[in-house]
Amino acid sequence: MRNSARRGLTVAGRTLVLAGVALLLGLAGATGAWAVVVTPPGTGDGPDGGSGEGLVVEAGVRVVGGARTTTDEHPWAVFLTDAAGFQFCGGTLVTPTKVVTAAHCMATTTASQVRVVAGRDDKESTAGETSAVTSAWISPEFEGVGQGTDLAVLTLATPSTRTPLPLAGPGDEALYADGRAAQIYGWGATAENGAPSRYLLTATVPMRDDEYCRAGDRTFDAGRLTCAGFDRGGVDSCQGDSGGPLVAAGKLIGVTSFGDGCARAGRPGYYVRIAAVSDALRAQLT
Repeated sequence: MRNSARRGLTVAGRTLVLAGVALLLGLAGATGAWAVVVTPPGTGDGPDGGSGEGLVVEAGVRVVGGARTTTDEHPWAVFLTDAAGFQFCGGTLVTPTKVVTAAHCMATTTASQVRVVAGRDDKESTAGETSAVTSAWISPEFEGVGQGTDLAVLTLATPSTRTPLPLAGPGDEALYADGRAAQIYGWGATAENGAPSRYLLTATVPMRDDEYCRAGDRTFDAGRLTCAGFDRGGVDSCQGDSGGPLVAAGKLIGVTSFGDGCARAGRPGYYVRIAAVSDALRAQLT
C-alpha cells in the first residue's frame, strides 16, 4: 500500500504537513555523531553480498550508510519552512533564483507562506541565508503523490549566493542504471515516524531498474519516476524531506517524492525522474 504523503506530525500542539522524505539515519554513540544504525545489505565482505550492492561509486562517496554532511560541500541543498520557521520539505537550488522541490510540498500552502533556507547545516542555528518566495510553479501534470509529475519550482525573492546544481538531461540515462550509486540529502526523520534531524544528513543508495520499481508500486510510471534502495532496506529517505535531491555525477537526477514507510525491505524510495521531465522543467527556469 502506498504511503500517500507521510503527513500528520504534531508539533507544539498543531498538526503539520510533513509530506516527505529524509534520510533514515540514527544517532550513534555518546558523542552525538549521526550515522546509519543498520548493517548494510548483504552477508559477504565483497560488493556482491546481496542484490543492489554492486554500486558504481564515484571517488570520495560512501558506498553504504550515511553521516552528517555540510552545505559547504553541497551548497545547493536547501530546506523549506513555514513562516514560523518549521522545516517541512527539502529542495535544490538550480539557479540563483530557482529552487526545485516536490509539488506535494506546496499542496497545503502558498508561495507567500514559504521560506527557503540555504547554507544552514544545523536547523537550530542562524547561519546561511533565508529568502521569501515570490511565486511557485506546480506541474500541471501533478494529480497527487504517486500520480502525475510531483514537481514544483519556487522563485526566490532574494537571489542566492550559493552554487546551483546542474540538472540531468536526456543524455544522462546512464545515471539511472540498475545498481548505480546515488546520494540522497535531507533534514527529516531519522526513523520511520521518528523525530526529524537537526542537521543535514546524506546517504548512498543504489538506483533500481523499472521492473524493481514497478514491483514496489504497481502504478509506477517510468516516464516520470525512478526509484532507489536496497533489497533488505535499512538505508532510505523518510518523513520530512520530500522535494530534496537525488544526486549522481554532480547532477540532480531526482526529486524525492514518496515511499511505503521508510527503509523497509523491498520498498524503495521513489523520485521524480529529472532527465525525463527536463524540458518542461528548464522552461520554468528562465
